[in-house]
Amino acid sequence: MHLNTCKPNSTWTAAALLCAALLAAPVANALTPALTSALSKPPVVKAPTWVGTYQWQMRMQPHSGDPFRLRLGFTALPSGDWTVAGSLVLDDAELGASGTARLRDGRLVVDLLVSGGVRDVVPDEGKLALFPPGKAPQKISSAGFATLRLELDPKDYRGVAAGYMINVVNGNLQQGPYYTESTLVPEAVK
Repeated sequence: MHLNTCKPNSTWTAAALLCAALLAAPVANALTPALTSALSKPPVVKAPTWVGTYQWQMRMQPHSGDPFRLRLGFTALPSGDWTVAGSLVLDDAELGASGTARLRDGRLVVDLLVSGGVRDVVPDEGKLALFPPGKAPQKISSAGFATLRLELDPKDYRGVAAGYMINVVNGNLQQGPYYTESTLVPEAVK
């Protein structure tokens, strides 16, 4: 992935990609009515209860490649909130995601912490730009994290997200921190 176009004065990484702009993409599969209504009102349960898995296509600004996938499983809690866990699949990494969700002011608010990294991969142009010319290794490793706040319409699960991310590449070269805004479009529910 070529991310050096995300400058003016910095580059993006796999962890940075996580929260960059998530643009609308065509919905591949409609949400099933049973799962669509599962997150439209606070849960009333006496013990943690599995609700279902939701998935979104994510296109990050100014990323022009294939969309990424955010997949989250929701568990209802007696407090009236949900816990969420899942993954964010980028074109060069799969990152773990976990957090909480609640209904507030007519929106489903999801707060996520996403973390992960890559080991021994060929650096993309964004990572190459961190190194002096001719000094980049043939393979790099990196680790990073991001926080994401999703605000979704509980009727159709479309919404917006804001994020903060940072990544460190071998040699202690840092990409970020970055702030991003995005949109989300549901892809499928399983």
